[in-house]
Amino acid sequence: MMKKKPMENDFIYLRDFIEKHEEEKLQNQNRNKKNGIVYTPQNISDFMTNNIFKIYFRDKIKEMAWLPSSFTLQFDKLSLLTFLMKQEEGTKNLVLKHLSQMKILDPSCGSGRFLLSVANLLLELYEILSCNLSLEEIKRHIIENNIYGVEIEKNAQLATKARLLIWFLHSDLELRELNKQDNITSIIENSNLNFQIFHSDYLLEFNIKPFDIILGNPPYIENKKIEDTEYKSKLKIFDSAYKLYDLSILFIEKSMELLNQNQGYLSFLITNKFLAADYGIKIRKKIVYDTIIKQIIDISSLSIFKATAAYPIIISLKIKPLIEENLFDFIRLDTIDQQKDTWQKRSQYSLKNLPAYVIPLSGDIDLVNFLFDNYNSLLEKFLDLKITYRPFGFIKWAEHFNNILEKKKTYQDLLLIGTGNLGKYHIKFNKFIRIAKNNIKISYFTYQDKYNDKWKLLQSEKLIFREIAKELTWVYDPGIYVNITGLYQVIIKSFSTNDYFCLLAIMNSEIINNVFNTLYQSLHMAGSYLRYNGSFIKRIPIPNDFPSSISNIGRINHFLHQLRYDYHELIKNDKIKLEDIEKLINFFEVLTNALVEELYLNNHKCKELNLILNSKDFFPVIEFKYPFPHFDIANYEFYNLNEIEEIMREITILYTKVIESEDIMKVLSL
Repeated sequence: MMKKKPMENDFIYLRDFIEKHEEEKLQNQNRNKKNGIVYTPQNISDFMTNNIFKIYFRDKIKEMAWLPSSFTLQFDKLSLLTFLMKQEEGTKNLVLKHLSQMKILDPSCGSGRFLLSVANLLLELYEILSCNLSLEEIKRHIIENNIYGVEIEKNAQLATKARLLIWFLHSDLELRELNKQDNITSIIENSNLNFQIFHSDYLLEFNIKPFDIILGNPPYIENKKIEDTEYKSKLKIFDSAYKLYDLSILFIEKSMELLNQNQGYLSFLITNKFLAADYGIKIRKKIVYDTIIKQIIDISSLSIFKATAAYPIIISLKIKPLIEENLFDFIRLDTIDQQKDTWQKRSQYSLKNLPAYVIPLSGDIDLVNFLFDNYNSLLEKFLDLKITYRPFGFIKWAEHFNNILEKKKTYQDLLLIGTGNLGKYHIKFNKFIRIAKNNIKISYFTYQDKYNDKWKLLQSEKLIFREIAKELTWVYDPGIYVNITGLYQVIIKSFSTNDYFCLLAIMNSEIINNVFNTLYQSLHMAGSYLRYNGSFIKRIPIPNDFPSSISNIGRINHFLHQLRYDYHELIKNDKIKLEDIEKLINFFEVLTNALVEELYLNNHKCKELNLILNSKDFFPVIEFKYPFPHFDIANYEFYNLNEIEEIMREITILYTKVIESEDIMKVLSL
């Protein structure tokens, strides 16, 4: 017997249930915003639905030769709807047949916002195509045949069904009376609708396929926050369950399996972190090789996301192996209703050549492609490269406080420094170190026999760089510093001191900073800080040659920067002025950037600049020492005042010589 439809009171009950469910979820999400958990506003659901349908039908129309050569689809659905309205009946029937068989899935449907967007758009399409069905029949077909949802939370599954039931009944159809239902489940069961909304674990239990479109906002949950170890173990069936992955990328892999091969489309709202982070390397490789990237839309500037630590994108893919070049759209939106053409074309094929298949969102992508096409990475070039971090382990830092002394105890003692002590080309000796909620000065870190092997490494010359900074920040270490956390040490056994200073100038240069920002800007933190992981640094492209000119200018930069920091410790005299030091620092930083750029690009902007780059005796060779005797420790050597004056004189003469060249000054824009 035909089941009755709900009366008006039941509509109120359904709406109240949905609103209560979403209010509870929103409260929980507001508490977790810093973890990037944000519900999907209806306008974003609508936007994503319209957009993926536009992409889907644009391709389908091309495949079926329905598309006039002059036809283009704009940023919204209007051009698609207008196009379909103008077609002959035969064409409309073909599209209608295809539409009636389409299957669209939201794999984490929550309370059904995406599925409501899909239902509304499908209804518009059916009506435009002059479907010979009643409104009730069209809606029933959409709910029972076109749209699917999966939700692991029971109440959310019920909320989705309730939302769709309200949509189904919100029409001119006459409502028949029904006795008041005891609960939401019985109202839904008595609707006589066969919902395809499943209470299931999408990743491990759901296996219905194939689908034409999968879209939604998969959960962003870091695997380290999954407390169920058995469940976490089961997730290892996914190739992309790698390192510190989050669940959202497993949703990408699973969806790629369930989509119609060579014809299915995926559109996810997802954090941009996986585009560059180490944990995303395996899913990025799958995306680069096994899909056609259609669009990446950066929506992180939208107001709803500004208070979160997540920076979301909308990524849209076609599940089809990449066999030829594909240019995908990269779009940046400041408002969701932005209509103007703001996109750029990006090469998918070039992503194969980038380190770890990183997918850059911004920056100088042409430069990055050129450098990786022409140079090996730091790791490939120097097989004896060793990058260390937290030499005494990752936990129990406080136990090392017993090793910290104000006075030197043994000749093997080192100096303990922290992240804040490291500046570009210099050490900030007077800045406090923050470790395990304690503030301490740079201090002696006494030797212990149990650290003998580590000590040998720490006492070797090396470069050090900051883990968290606003730009690449490297300094030379003659073998006197130790660190507990926040700094990386770079040791290459085959290196001479000159090699270290050359690499120092390269890594502190503007061109390499631009490369890093282009590759890893999607990992930026609050306050414009970036995390400079050792695994990222290993992938930086390195020039084929290490000319002495770059090494010597690296020494000059180190001298000037440390002298500026220590200036107020020195005995004042008229021969050394702070403003002169500042002027020289500004000049030699610009000159260094120009020389390193010439080294990489060999663009011959200036003949004289190229001659300087290849000259072995243009720059003076400055012996490395410190301007001021802050500490009494082995390998801590310092200049006397006469030496500082002489070096300043040599550098000033060099400065005067270079600025006399109009061609060089033009290139330097000074």
